[in-house]
Amino acid sequence: MKKIIYLLAAGLLALTACNKEILPHGEAASDNGDLQRVTLNFATAEPVTLSTKANGLSHSADNFIDRLDIYVFKNGSSTCSEHIVKTDASGIDLSTVSYTDYDVKGTSFVFMVLANLDAATADYLAGLTTSQLVSYDGGLIILSEGNFRLHKPIMGGSNYCSLGRNNYSSSDTGDRTLTITLHRYCARMEIEKITANFDDASYMNKDVIVKRIAWINQPTALRPFMKWPEGYVQDYACVVFGSRSTYNRETEFGRLEYEDGYHYYETNCIYHGWTNIQTDKIDLSAYGATGSLAAEFPYQLNNNFELERGALNVDATGDRLTATTHSFLGDEGRICSSTNPSQSHVLNVNKEFYVFPMYMNGYSTYMCTEFQGQDNTMKLVIEVEIDGQTYFYPIRALYIQPESVYKIHNITIKGIGSPYSNFYLKKYEGSLSAVSVGDWTDLEVDNIDLGYSDYGGTNIY
Repeated sequence: MKKIIYLLAAGLLALTACNKEILPHGEAASDNGDLQRVTLNFATAEPVTLSTKANGLSHSADNFIDRLDIYVFKNGSSTCSEHIVKTDASGIDLSTVSYTDYDVKGTSFVFMVLANLDAATADYLAGLTTSQLVSYDGGLIILSEGNFRLHKPIMGGSNYCSLGRNNYSSSDTGDRTLTITLHRYCARMEIEKITANFDDASYMNKDVIVKRIAWINQPTALRPFMKWPEGYVQDYACVVFGSRSTYNRETEFGRLEYEDGYHYYETNCIYHGWTNIQTDKIDLSAYGATGSLAAEFPYQLNNNFELERGALNVDATGDRLTATTHSFLGDEGRICSSTNPSQSHVLNVNKEFYVFPMYMNGYSTYMCTEFQGQDNTMKLVIEVEIDGQTYFYPIRALYIQPESVYKIHNITIKGIGSPYSNFYLKKYEGSLSAVSVGDWTDLEVDNIDLGYSDYGGTNIY
């Protein structure tokens, strides 16, 4: 049987499929007789709408693609039958990309598409089985190995079809045209300003300097597909982001309200069950990884879990360092002064950060009764120096929604922070009722006898 694949787009074309012939549409249609056609079109996701401080990511922001990997699985096979690669250093216009294949009635296709991968990672994923692609740790993308670049986010999408008419009386030709929507895995966090407004007014005239902003406890790897996209799936985004769950706005970062009442809660979940992410490592060599991918990687970077007092760990490098941290040099971060009464108490930050939402079971909050009670969930931490002493202000970032821009208009400092970067040590307070002095009580003793003999004949003096 003669099989033909089209990948139509301007720019450089690289095919890693098996001897596929590239032909014009018309010639392909005439040469293939009764074979039926599947055609893929591509698009980026519609913006996510969040109704308070967060706005959906627009089509024009962070949508640059210079590499597109299409993985084709046929007839329930557990291995990839075709791996098609499109690259263009100047950027790929998805509206110009179309993939077409022909096969007999009843042939089923599963398409998995990823954008902006490193070449070594893309080839590694092509060698995995379907069960490995959705597994721990096989189907993980190591972000530090060329898979995170600012403004070129990793995107993923999938779709499924089966060729052939549903019934003979139908006007359906049996051909299929699918659109694969690419979803960005990251969230963009924009912080506009930090304001000092201490409850204790005396601190407004002390030396208060913001030193650093950091997103801590970040995932090292990305799990691109949470389940295998075979058969009918109502919302293909759930393959990328995981299942959807109702939210509890009291635990949401920023206490946001989602218009449809749901959010994706397993996004980028990279470890399973009770894995100890502080000591365990990701090792893809067991799944056939070679080269730089065949190494041990920690589960988290910027890991501050159970860190000692006064310490903030930032071990991200390259673009991920830029994406997760910002330092204020010298007096750049000053918001209160002991010598300048006209010092502005507002620090204009106007910085953007990029984080990968990660679902983790957090059984406590960032305010703990003891050191051992802290969790390792993702947090936004503001490091502040007050009269020469370092304090941290951790904000727990649970249930971050992927493919969204969070516009944090203001963060207000109202009290003294924590000596720990990962949690607040909970302080207890109580109130006393009114204090008074009671009256004396009169007790009269009539007589005490001394010097008599008791029952045993023992004298008592």
